[in-house]
Amino acid sequence: MRLKRIVLLSLFLLFAKDLFAKVYLDVYATGIRKVIIAVPYFKSTEATRLRAELPELLQKDLDFSGFFACAPWSLMDRDLLDEGIERSQIAFSKWRSIGVELLLKGKVEEQGEEVVTEIYLYDTSDGSLEFAKRYRSRKDLVRVLVHRIADDIIESVTGQKGILSSKLVFTAGQKGSTDVYISGIDGFGIRRLTNYRTITVLPSISPDGRYLSYTSYKGGKPDLYVVDLKTGHEVFVDRDEGMKVGREWLDRKTLLYSHTYGKFSSIVKLDLETKTKKTILKKEGIITSPSPSPDGKRIVFTSDMHGTPQIFSMDMVTGEIKRLTYQGKYNTSPSYSPRGDLIAFVAKIEGALEICVMDPSGSNVRILTNSGDINDSPHFSNCGRYIVFSSQRKGKTKINIMFTNGENKRVLDLTNQNEMQPRFVPQ
Repeated sequence: MRLKRIVLLSLFLLFAKDLFAKVYLDVYATGIRKVIIAVPYFKSTEATRLRAELPELLQKDLDFSGFFACAPWSLMDRDLLDEGIERSQIAFSKWRSIGVELLLKGKVEEQGEEVVTEIYLYDTSDGSLEFAKRYRSRKDLVRVLVHRIADDIIESVTGQKGILSSKLVFTAGQKGSTDVYISGIDGFGIRRLTNYRTITVLPSISPDGRYLSYTSYKGGKPDLYVVDLKTGHEVFVDRDEGMKVGREWLDRKTLLYSHTYGKFSSIVKLDLETKTKKTILKKEGIITSPSPSPDGKRIVFTSDMHGTPQIFSMDMVTGEIKRLTYQGKYNTSPSYSPRGDLIAFVAKIEGALEICVMDPSGSNVRILTNSGDINDSPHFSNCGRYIVFSSQRKGKTKINIMFTNGENKRVLDLTNQNEMQPRFVPQ
C-alpha cells in the first residue's frame, strides 16, 4: 500500500512530527472492498453521554460512506473496551483476532459549552498511528463535529475527503406546490429557501455558494430567477416568454440555462456581473439540460434533433456537435463528473427510467439502477465518487445516493414529502 502524507488541519497539532497514512482503498475501482474498522467507546475523565454517542454516530457515518464495515461492540470483550488510547496500552493482536483492520480510539471532554475530542486511528497489522487530530466544537453542533471527523478519517484511508459534511439543494412538496430546500446529507439543519406555494423547480447553487438559481411559476409562468443567498435579493429574472430552465454554472458568475419558446430552443449563457445574455446554440425542437465539462471546453445537452431525445456534446470554441447516445429512444438529463471522466444520464430501459453513466466519448455505457421505476436527475458529488438522484417508487419520490459504479445505494431521510432534483452544494 502506498504512503500518503497527511496534512493535519486541526486547531492545533497533537504531534510535532509529520504523520503518514496508508491509502487502503482505490475509491474509483469497479468494486470496493470495505475495510473493517472498530470504534469502541471513547475515554473521558468524567461521566458524559458523549462517550457512547460520538462513536455511535461515527459508526453510522463510516457505514454510510460505503468504505467501512464497523465491528459490533458485542465482539469486544471487557479487556478491549477498557484499554487505553495510547499505542502502548492497546492489544493489537486481540483486535486482529476479531478481524479488525483499523482501530479508532477517542477521548472526549466537555468544557463549559464546548466539546473537545481527540481522535487516534491505528493500523492493527503493525500498530502504526495513521491519523491523530484534536477537535473543538460547540455542544449543539456535535453532529457537525462527527461529520467532520468521519470525513477526515475517510481522507486518511482513501486519500480523499468524505462527503458527510456535504449539503444538498433540492425541491420538495406535493403536486402543484414545490419549494427549494437545503440540507445536510443526513437531513440535519434543513432549511426551506423558497415559499411561493406554487411550482418551483430545478435549483442550483453557484460554485462560490453565493447565488441560487431556479425556475418558478410564482409570476404565473416559468421564469428563471437568480437570488443572492447572502441578501435574499433577486439579482436576475428572465421573464421572456417560454420555458427557462437553469441548472449549471460555468463559473461563480456565469449560468448556463435552456430557453424554449414556440418551435425553437436555445442554450443561453448568462453573465451575472453584466446581466447580459448570449445564445450559444439555437435549433428547432428541444434543446435542454446543458452541463459543462470541468474545464469549460465542452457542454453536453439533450436534443431531439435526430427525432428522439438523445445526448449530444458541443465544443465551446468551434461549435462542433457530436451525438453521444445511440442505444434506445430516450436518453436525457446529462451531468458531467467534476473529474471529467464520466457523464451520468437518464435512459428509458424496458419502460423504466434508469440512471446510467458513460465515458465523455459516449462509449462504455453502464446501467447503475435497475429498479424498474422512475429514476431521474443524477448529479455527482464534488469529489466525483458518488451520484445523488431521485427515485419514485410506489408513488413516493425520494432522494437516493450511490457510488459511481452503482454500489452502496442508500435512500436519504430528508423530509416527509416528495423530494426531487437533488444537487450537491459546491464546497
